Amino acid sequence: MLTYTAHSKPEPQVQGQAEDGKGVIFVKDGFSWPAFFIPFFWMLWHRLWLPLVGYLVVVVLIALAGYGFSWPDNLTGGVGLLANLFFGFEGNNFRRRALTRRGYDEIADIVADNGEEASYRFFAARLSDQNG
Repeated sequence: MLTYTAHSKPEPQVQGQAEDGKGVIFVKDGFSWPAFFIPFFWMLWHRLWLPLVGYLVVVVLIALAGYGFSWPDNLTGGVGLLANLFFGFEGNNFRRRALTRRGYDEIADIVADNGEEASYRFFAARLSDQNG
C-alpha cells in the first residue's frame, strides 16, 4: 500500500454549493520512476522550474568535472546515475513544495494501491462527509 497526498486550492465556496473536486491533485509518497528515468521531461511536465534548473546545473557540472579531471566515461555515467537516483527519491517532494508555493493546501493523506484508488477513496470519503 502506498500513501498519497491530496492537494487543492482553497476556493471561496458559494452557499449551498457542493464541492465538485476539480483541481484536486494527488501526489504519491515515495520513489518516482519517471523522475529517475527521464527527470528533465518529468520536471517539465510538472512545471518544476527550480528543480529543473538545479538538475541542469548538476548535469553540466558532472560533465565538466568528467572532462576536466579526465574521468573514465563509466565514472561520469555513474555519478550522473546517482544524480538521477536523488531526483527519483526527491521528485515527489519537489512536487509537493511547488504545489504549496502555487497556493495549494494539503487536504488529505490517503492510503491506496494506486492513484485511481486514492482518488476514489478521497472522493468517497468527501461524499460521505457531505451526506453526513
